[in-house]
Amino acid sequence: MRDDRPPGKKGKFALNSAAKIVLFTTFSGMFLTSSFYLASLIISGVNTSLSNIHPTFIPWISDEDRCESSGRSWRDNKCWDYEHSPSF
Repeated sequence: MRDDRPPGKKGKFALNSAAKIVLFTTFSGMFLTSSFYLASLIISGVNTSLSNIHPTFIPWISDEDRCESSGRSWRDNKCWDYEHSPSF
């Protein structure tokens, strides 16, 4: 098999391909690593938010006895639910 390329062009293709492979591998690794860390930050933020208490005013209960009998708290003439889930 004869190589018809000019003398200055020999071996350039192999070097160019190797450089592209190294760059592709490097950027792929960086992308996967940053995606993993971003996903873990988002998930930890959601878990923290879900474990916090978010009190909610219950507008359809306007009676203190009815409010407290349902396990909620009566404060400032309003019925408050302290077990409200933010994912609701």
